[in-house]
Amino acid sequence: MSEPFEILPLDDRNDGRGHAFFFDPDTLVWLGPIAEIHVVGITPGKVRGNHRHRDRREIVFLRHDGAVEIAWQAPGGVLGRERREGPGGFLVRIEPLTLHAFKNAGTGAVEVVSLSNGHFDRTETEYHVILE
Repeated sequence: MSEPFEILPLDDRNDGRGHAFFFDPDTLVWLGPIAEIHVVGITPGKVRGNHRHRDRREIVFLRHDGAVEIAWQAPGGVLGRERREGPGGFLVRIEPLTLHAFKNAGTGAVEVVSLSNGHFDRTETEYHVILE
């Protein structure tokens, strides 16, 4: 098993037309077959996540113009926290049973693309507040 929560920096390959971020091939192999993709935004001051999935892996891509707070906790582990100041983008690989949450801690946009190897199901998702 890989790390339960891995943050992978991404270079912005902006060529003057706008942001351009590319996933590394190893991350897509790590995930396996993609069963679900969703795209959301996080309004300034709001949080997405505060949950864990029992059975599925997830890749989360965040692109941010301002500050982003990240929190995670592997089963039996200590609570991890990190803050990123924008603009930028990064990937997160999340193993099953790892709590995770993302907060728009700035005033700019935060956009999220999430890929999973399983479909969302409330019966396999547990909610616990680790970031407010």
